[in-house]
Amino acid sequence: MEKDLLHLPTDIIYKILTQISDPASLVHAASSCKLWRNIVMSSSFLDGLKKRRLSHGFSPSLLLGFFYQDNTQSSLHLWQRYKKKGYSLEPGFMPTSILLPATGRKEGHNAVRPLSLGTFIEGFVASLNFYEPIASQNSLLVLCHRSQDATILDVVRVCNPLTGEVFHIPDMQYRLQPDKYALLVTDDVSLDGHVSQSFRLVAVLTTGNRIFYSYYCSKSRSWWKPSTSPEIMPGLSVVSSSASSGHGCIHWLCKNLKSLMVTHVVTLHVDSEELSYLELPSETKGKKLLENSADGGVLLLILNDLQMSLWKHKSESDSDTSDWVFSQMINMADYLPINDVLLSRPKVTLEIFQGKSGAVVLWVEKEGLFLFSLSDRSVRKLDNDRVTTKYHLCPYEIDWVSCLVVTNLIADGSSSLDVGRKKVQRRWRTLMTKVLQKTH
Repeated sequence: MEKDLLHLPTDIIYKILTQISDPASLVHAASSCKLWRNIVMSSSFLDGLKKRRLSHGFSPSLLLGFFYQDNTQSSLHLWQRYKKKGYSLEPGFMPTSILLPATGRKEGHNAVRPLSLGTFIEGFVASLNFYEPIASQNSLLVLCHRSQDATILDVVRVCNPLTGEVFHIPDMQYRLQPDKYALLVTDDVSLDGHVSQSFRLVAVLTTGNRIFYSYYCSKSRSWWKPSTSPEIMPGLSVVSSSASSGHGCIHWLCKNLKSLMVTHVVTLHVDSEELSYLELPSETKGKKLLENSADGGVLLLILNDLQMSLWKHKSESDSDTSDWVFSQMINMADYLPINDVLLSRPKVTLEIFQGKSGAVVLWVEKEGLFLFSLSDRSVRKLDNDRVTTKYHLCPYEIDWVSCLVVTNLIADGSSSLDVGRKKVQRRWRTLMTKVLQKTH
């Protein structure tokens, strides 16, 4: 392949690569040969790539699948199944590539056996029985083991299933039993174009009108406790289940204590230890979910009956106004397997919203879970017989700059480390080939 490319001037190849709009396709191309990889990993190309990342729309190929843990049975029962039949107790993984298209009628269960975390990281999962996947950001995955004893702190691990990296998080030094963990990931690009990641794992407890938190920093390899615990504006209460994180901030929906209506978004700025507020559009009614957009803005997804609407609030650096911008309205009755007779119409609820891929998971009564794409409005059934609403689903969404780490793993093939790294690249190419076949 490289011999054929040598007949084209480098600037022409550069221009061809800049025309690739799908991030998964770009990384797949960069993994195909050293010439393309060197161009994509150059500082000039990365600078342009970061600018395009901030302006691109939703990219469905960034959602590789869902990690999940079985919570439907008791620990004792699962242990018995594990000993007798070798039943896997570590988190499972369901790629989006195996999901069936929704045809308007109930599909049969998908026969493909789900993968597990052990497929990605060999030897690591032996100690991860009963760990739950609780958060994911830019290819990193957070796993947590919660004790039934309230006096025992959670045990948390962070890993990157694509590269095989495992980050061992020390026990928290502070007696904080969080109700939420958030992951804040930073893409670090060195002068030679090498891409790496650093992260902060934030443990948060919202109680009364205060937000208590501490965070682990991967650079310092230690926990840090802020000097203050920010106080929420009087008259508001945080909806703890609504948290979203990104770009150094954690966002929650807030309800008014008098009207019990969700009226604001409160944002915790982790570095400055401060809170800021956004008032929601007055015309927004229904179930709401928050997410971060690729450019640092806040996305608000609303489902009122079967009408789904999307709103965006730009970051302060992009706009001087506090107004929300209405993006689109979608009638989900046109896409989901729903009876047109009003009285028999099943209940539909929002479960998950992902800001980079535009993926939305909805639960349809008597039908199950469906994956809807805001980008191309396709619908697929989460129809694996091991996945129900009783499972804790954690979407695994990659970032189109940070995933370039995979293209820079192998130096020249002579290093002993390259043997294991080649396995990582083969796994990456296999996964991405499946995704590209489904999304194109």
